[in-house]
Parts: sequence; structure tokens; C-alpha cells
Amino acid sequence: MSAGTAAVPGGVDELDPHWLTEALRSEAGIDTATVTRIHCEQIAMDSGFSSLLYRLHLSGDDVPSTVIAKLPAQSEARGAMDLLGGYRREVAFYRDIAGHAPMDTPRVYTARIADNGVDFVLLLEDLAQWDNADHLAGLSMNRARTCIEQLAGLHAWSENRASSVALEPFPSIDTPIARDLLLPAFEPGWQIYREHTSATVPDAISAFAERFAERAVEALPVLTERDMLLHGDIRADNLFFVGDRMKVVDFQFAARGAGAADVAYLVTQGLPVDAREGHDEALVREYLDHVARHGVDDYGFDDAWRHYRFAAVYLMVLPVITLNGWDALPERSKRLCLTLTDRAVAAIDATGALEVFS
Repeated sequence: MSAGTAAVPGGVDELDPHWLTEALRSEAGIDTATVTRIHCEQIAMDSGFSSLLYRLHLSGDDVPSTVIAKLPAQSEARGAMDLLGGYRREVAFYRDIAGHAPMDTPRVYTARIADNGVDFVLLLEDLAQWDNADHLAGLSMNRARTCIEQLAGLHAWSENRASSVALEPFPSIDTPIARDLLLPAFEPGWQIYREHTSATVPDAISAFAERFAERAVEALPVLTERDMLLHGDIRADNLFFVGDRMKVVDFQFAARGAGAADVAYLVTQGLPVDAREGHDEALVREYLDHVARHGVDDYGFDDAWRHYRFAAVYLMVLPVITLNGWDALPERSKRLCLTLTDRAVAAIDATGALEVFS
């Protein structure tokens, strides 16, 4: 192991006072920190599957009263995240991007990953006093606009040449895994969706969905026409608010591509249909205004709107493939995936998104 990956704990039991003291002193810059006692509680057991989350209550000198510890899953999700490089992406974001790009995140106390790319630890600011948005309920328009402004900052920052080295750990949105694994998994998930949704699916969308792997693949090269750093999973559950301030978490699916893809995912699945309806084009234009204010003035509306509509269709894959685990999903997760797909279908119909496909 290199010095940068040393002392990565094998589990939460290894987060003892000595380890935490060393981490807070060497990486968080709290030179006088001394942890004397820890009380650990596991959190988010009903929502996280790819990682384990703990709230650590700390006693000692010059230490935060609580921190959040994030560690790899001990289930089959561990292998999936290794395949996707999810842990590497997230540690790279918190280590090299957070605090530099204009997207606000929790304070990072420690971000370490072992050479195997799987064992990792994050120590982050506890956002318990912030309001964690509810993906099932959906975002308000004001909160969506706050998020779009921060997305624009991240995307524009990432197009600066000075950021290029920091972007190397993040893959393109168009990967063999997306083409060979995600797209083929759509069809069985779509059948489950049709069996359980009460929403009306327009005939054109139904016909497209039945050939999704063959048709939606067309979106992937289009969504790489820009080389921006995308959050990749910008959903309400990953957003925390206090007043007009927002902090963003969960960067395991950060990737590179057209910024409007993030906006499409946020708006078409994160906003309730009644809130979104009639606002898609205006929100894309607002996003581009923010991007331009950050110095990127060559991302025109026609290109961004085309990217938005391609992404609205392609990113329906995410809730739909999750439905393949229907029998094991908690009831809230079932309702969430059905709701997100209902929203995506409504947005695809309202924006005429299928028109961009040949």
C-alpha cells in the first residue's frame, strides 16, 4: 500500500480512537484533535445497499461531536461496485473535487481507499440538522433550481483545463457496462413496471420501451458530446437543504458527459409531474445561463435541449432495472421506482423526447 492508501480499516470496528485521532489530525487538519471515546450507530439501513453508513458520536478534545463514516458493503453489492468503480469514483470526488468545484458537499475529514479499489473509508460532516429531500415526494421547483445552479457550477468548472488531471478517475457515461449490462436489463424490469403501474403509457413510448436495448443505445454517444463531470445520480435523496443552501452527497456514479444529462435526470424524475409540466425548456435555459456565468459560453440551447431529451429517455433505465429485484424490494422502494418511471414516461411524452431518436 502507498502512503495515500495506508490505514484503511477493514470494518467499522477498526474505527477506534487511535485511528480516528490520526485521521482527524493528518487529513482534516485538526492538529489538536484527540478522540477518547466513540459510540457508533448504523444508519440508512433501509435505503443504502452499496455502502454501509454509520454515525459516530465522538468524545475527546477538539473533535466534532458526530461524523458520518461510509464503508463498503459486505454483500453482493460490493462486487458490483468494484465492477462499476463506484468506490474509486466517490473517494476521488471527495478527495480531489470537493472544496474546489462550486458544488457544496459535506466537509470531508478523511477520504481513503486501498489499492484493491474496494476497501475504503469516508469520514464526512454529519448533516443531521439539514433537511434531506424525499425522492418519493419529489422536489419543489425552488429546490430544483438551487440544484440546477450548483450542477452548472460543477459542469463549467470541469471544462477548465486546470481540472483535467482531477477528472481522470471518472469514466465516460458511455461504457461497455452501460451497453452490455444496463440496457439488456431494461426489458424484464419494464414488464414488471407495466404489471404494477396505474399510469397510462402512450403507445409510442410503450413500443420504444419494448425495443429499449436496441433503440436507447443511440443516446450514449450523443451524451458524450460534452466532457463535463456529472454527478450521475442527482436525485432528491442525495440533496440536503437549510434555507436556500444545499449540500450534495453520493458520488459513486460520477461520470463524464453532457451536463444536460444531469439536469434531465433531476427534472424528469425528481420533480412531481404537476410541478415539472411546462417548465422543461425554461429550466434548461436557466441552466445554460448559469453555465455561461461560469465562463462556458459555447453550450447552446439546441445542443443542450437535444442532450436533455436523449437523457430523459435513456436514464429511465435506472428505476426500471431496479424493478428486476421486485420480490426483495421494500415497499417504499417499489413505490419509488414505479413513481420515478411514471414521472419519466410523462416527461418523455410532454417533451416529445422520442423525436430525437432516428
